[in-house]
Amino acid sequence: LGVDKDEAKGIVAFKNNNMLVDCTKGIQYLHETMELVKQSFEEAMLRGPLANEKVGGIKVKLMDAKLHEDTIHRGPAQVIPAVRDGIYGAMCSAGRVLLEPMQKEFISVPPDFVGGVTNLITQRRGTILEMGQDGADSTLVAECPVAEMFGFSGDLRGQTQGRAIWSSENSGFKMLMPDLQKKVVVEIRTRKGLNPEPYDEKYYSGL
Repeated sequence: LGVDKDEAKGIVAFKNNNMLVDCTKGIQYLHETMELVKQSFEEAMLRGPLANEKVGGIKVKLMDAKLHEDTIHRGPAQVIPAVRDGIYGAMCSAGRVLLEPMQKEFISVPPDFVGGVTNLITQRRGTILEMGQDGADSTLVAECPVAEMFGFSGDLRGQTQGRAIWSSENSGFKMLMPDLQKKVVVEIRTRKGLNPEPYDEKYYSGL
């Protein structure tokens, strides 16, 4: 998990592949407020500050806290927004990036059509991972963004005169190309009815 023994003792919550680590010592009232802190963490991991999408690969460290002595001021309405926005601000400072789902493509085709298939892959921001031979056919393994694969089956049939055999499998997530990040983030946020521009750490530190 990328944590040492002492830090591992402080892990208090997991959400997807994210973790919350309590690094504090002797904070008054924190123990009785920890469930709300965990809830705040889970909310932040479900809807991140960049595009209101799920978050992955984050380690959140709680380093310090100051809690009101009166329990009425330590309820969900006070704790959850404060912790969640603190996490958002830290994520902004660390640098947020949008990931996109990838697919691995397995294609078998007569050798005469390899060039055309390679062009189809590169046109879809894909990468050829392997090329080989299986009997009389050439084989290709490629990785492409899922968003670019709509209509690929028909294009592949047309490019190979219907002689290609093709299958695919999920291949995890990769960072969206830097020159597409802003465009796609704006599109997602606009579709969700959010401010097109994501907020920065100054916004969250001022809440």
